[in-house]
Amino acid sequence: MQDVSSHTEADRYLFERLTQQDNCHRMAMTAKLTKGAKRLSLMGLKHRFGHFNKNEFAQKVAQAWLGSAWPINFDLSSDPMTWIQDSLELALQLHPVFERLGIKYYVTGGVAATTYGEPRTTMDLDLVISVSGAELYPLVAALEAENFYVPGVEEAVLGQTRTLQITHQETIARADLMLAGTENWDAVKFSRRQLISGIYLASPEDIILNKLRWQEQSLSEKQWRDVLGILKVQGAELDFEYLTEWASRLGIEAVLAQAKGEAGLS
Repeated sequence: MQDVSSHTEADRYLFERLTQQDNCHRMAMTAKLTKGAKRLSLMGLKHRFGHFNKNEFAQKVAQAWLGSAWPINFDLSSDPMTWIQDSLELALQLHPVFERLGIKYYVTGGVAATTYGEPRTTMDLDLVISVSGAELYPLVAALEAENFYVPGVEEAVLGQTRTLQITHQETIARADLMLAGTENWDAVKFSRRQLISGIYLASPEDIILNKLRWQEQSLSEKQWRDVLGILKVQGAELDFEYLTEWASRLGIEAVLAQAKGEAGLS
């Protein structure tokens, strides 16, 4: 039987240590965890499928790591060690592409949540980009020139999907490029983005609000843990006036209050 008091004390100690680190350090911790997880996965796959030839093994890794987004026509001729890449490296690779094209973006999702809160592995990179319609074509051309596989372009141009799921063919690193909406809050989030370690991230307050909205829909324990992590680590540094205002506008005041209570901030 698990000792609840010991678990609580260990959790308290973890967050005390995390509050002593800055955002850059916590981002690096997440990158290290993700690389470690990929190394372990690669070791396990080599043990189980070591008899496969190089191409068969590459396809197996891509299938295991990318799941339903596995592009079967990939050219996986690179060294397996190049596959051990984290989301930070992928974001740093994408940053100059967006900058060159004058496209505003910010990183959201797990990478941003773990930068501001509790580090954990993050296999995918989520970005919001301010571009739509035919403006996507120059971006797609630039991504393909960087060896990214970019399916579903026409659907995105026609507004049939709001997400481009791209994968780098050499590193098997994947990112979801989500097209920004046109509501007032979408513009506000871009105005509040923060440059950390060479990439733009959504603000911690906006990550909390986004994840609380998703939490209500998905009932995900991971989303909730991310929210509590940001609240515990950032604490008084957060703009609670902004959080309260937008939680009211988004209809999530009750769940924000619950999260603050569980994080010891009420």
